[in-house]
Amino acid sequence: MKNSRLKTALLTVTLLSGVTSFSQDGTDRLWVTFENQSSLPQMKEGKLKSSHPAIQKLIDEHAIVSVSQALPDSRREDLQMVYEIDCFCNGDALAEEMKKVAILKDPVEGPKYELLSLPDDYAVEFPQDYALDLINAEEAWSYTHGDTNVILGISDGSFLTEHEELTSKYVSVTNMVNASMNYYYHGTAVATTAAGATDNLVGKSAIGYNCKLALNTIGYNQLLQLHYSGARVLNASWTTGCSYNAYTQQVIDEIYEDGGIVVAAAGNGNATCGSASALVYPAALNHVIAVSSVGPNDNHERYIGDPNSTHQHNSSVDICAPGYDVALTISSGTYMYGNGTSFASPYVAGTIGLLLSVRPCLTFENVLEILQTTAVNIDAQNSAYIGGLGAGRLDAGAAMEYISTYLCDGVDLGNSGVIDFGNNPNILNPGSGMNPGTSNGASTGNNGGIISTHGNNTGTIGGSGPTTPTSVEYTRDHLMNSDGNRVGESTPTVNQDEFEAVLFPNPSNGIANLKWTVAGDVELQVYSSTGNLVLNKKIGSEESQTTIEVGNPGVYFIQLRSAGEQIWTQKLVKL
Repeated sequence: MKNSRLKTALLTVTLLSGVTSFSQDGTDRLWVTFENQSSLPQMKEGKLKSSHPAIQKLIDEHAIVSVSQALPDSRREDLQMVYEIDCFCNGDALAEEMKKVAILKDPVEGPKYELLSLPDDYAVEFPQDYALDLINAEEAWSYTHGDTNVILGISDGSFLTEHEELTSKYVSVTNMVNASMNYYYHGTAVATTAAGATDNLVGKSAIGYNCKLALNTIGYNQLLQLHYSGARVLNASWTTGCSYNAYTQQVIDEIYEDGGIVVAAAGNGNATCGSASALVYPAALNHVIAVSSVGPNDNHERYIGDPNSTHQHNSSVDICAPGYDVALTISSGTYMYGNGTSFASPYVAGTIGLLLSVRPCLTFENVLEILQTTAVNIDAQNSAYIGGLGAGRLDAGAAMEYISTYLCDGVDLGNSGVIDFGNNPNILNPGSGMNPGTSNGASTGNNGGIISTHGNNTGTIGGSGPTTPTSVEYTRDHLMNSDGNRVGESTPTVNQDEFEAVLFPNPSNGIANLKWTVAGDVELQVYSSTGNLVLNKKIGSEESQTTIEVGNPGVYFIQLRSAGEQIWTQKLVKL
C-alpha cells in the first residue's frame, strides 16, 4: 500500500517531447477551487466576464480563454467546485496571482495527458504470444472464463470500435474524439489486451476473456464516468505528470471509496519523467495498482544487461506484468509487437476481472493482497531492482486458485448460485473446471423455478412461476472456513445436508422472495459486492420464508446461517 504523497500548493511538470496536451496549443492549464459559484466567469459576446473584480482582472491580464468544471461527474461536493482554467499565459504566474484571491483555493497545474507506449512496428505478425503463457492464463481460465456482468473500464486515447476483437465486447463508448491514428491504435491495443474477443477463431486471446468493456477517452473525469456507469475495474495506461496533485488523489479516493479498483501503467523508464526511478502519476497515487514491465524471462531489463532499457522501478510499483515485446492488435487485421507499461497494465486489469467474476465481493485491498500474495518472485532475475518491482510478476492462474477457497472479510461466498433479474451471466464452477451449465441433478418441472442447492450441482433450469426468469443458472460448492476446513462439520441447529432453499426474483420490482424447507432458527444476511452488510435479520423457526429488497442495482450475496454457521448462500444480481 502506498503512503500518502507530499502535498504541494503548486506543481510544475516538465513535459516530454511529443507529449500531447488536451488544452489549446500554446496555453497553460490550471485546476482551482471556486468557493463562490456566483463569481464564475460566463461567456458573453465571445468574452469571459466575471462579477468579481479580482477574477475579471485575472482574465484580462493573463488571457484566460476558458473556465470549465474539471470533474462534473464527481459525486463529491468539494470536487464539484474544482474548475479547469486555460490561458495564453505563464501558468506559474497565474497560480501565484490566484492565491491572492480569497475565493480561489489551491491552484495547481492541471493534468497533461500522455499515453504510455513505445510501439516497435505497426505491421509485424508475431509467431507466438508469450505473455499469456507467462501469467498462466490457461490455468486461470480453468476456473472461469469471466462474467459478462463484470465490466472493465478503459480510459484511453480512442478506439477502433469496428475492430473484429472489439465490436462484440464493449457495452458503451463515451467521448469518442477525432485524434491521430496513434491514439486509436493505443486505445485499441490496450482494450483488446484486457478483454478483447476470445475463442472466436480470430486474432488473439485476451486474459479477461468474457468480461465486457466500457470505453472512454483519457481523463480523471472519464474515470469517474466509467466507474459510475458500472465499471468496477478501471485501466489508465497514461500519465498526467511527475508530481503529486491533491485534486486527482481525491478523484481516485472517490472511486476507491465507492468500491472501484484503478489499475495504472507505472511509466516507461527514462522516457517518462526522465528516470526509471521517478514516480509517475496517476500510478503513484494511493489506491491505484501500479504496474511495471517484465519480459519473457521475467527480465525487467528489456535488453538484459542494459539498465537503460527498463520501465519504472520504484516504491509505487505494486506488481509487474509482460510489457516488453508483447503481442498486440492495433487495427483490423493488423497485429504487432509493442513495448510499454501501457500494455502491462491491462493484463492486471483483465485478471482482476476474472477474480471479480468468481468473487464479486472482493475489495481493493482483497484484490491487491491476492495479486501480491500469488505473484512470482523475480528478485533473482532482477537483483539490481529489488524493492522497486512490487511483489513480483503477475500469476493469474495462481490468483484464481487462491480465491477458490477465499473468504471475503469473513464471509464465504463460495461459488454461489446466481439469481439474475434479467441478463443471466455465464457462471462457471471453479471446483470442477469448465462446466457447460447442463442440469446435474437439479430438480425441474412446473414448480415456479424451485431449485435445490443441496450438494455440488451445476445446471440451468427453467420454471413457469410468474416471478421467475426464463432460466436460472447456478453453481454450488462446499464452503470453507478460514482454516480451509469445510463449514458444517459440526452440527448446526439446522442440518446443512438437509437444508434446501429457493429464491423467487421479481424482475418488475427487484424484490426477491426466499423460501426454505427445513424448520429452525436462521439468520439472514445480505452483503453488497463491496462487502458491506446491507441486511441482517433473525428469523424464528416458525417461519420458512422472507422477502429481500436490495435497493440499488448491483451484485449482492445472500446467506442463511444457523448457530453461527453458514448453511446456504446464493448470489443475486439486480440490473
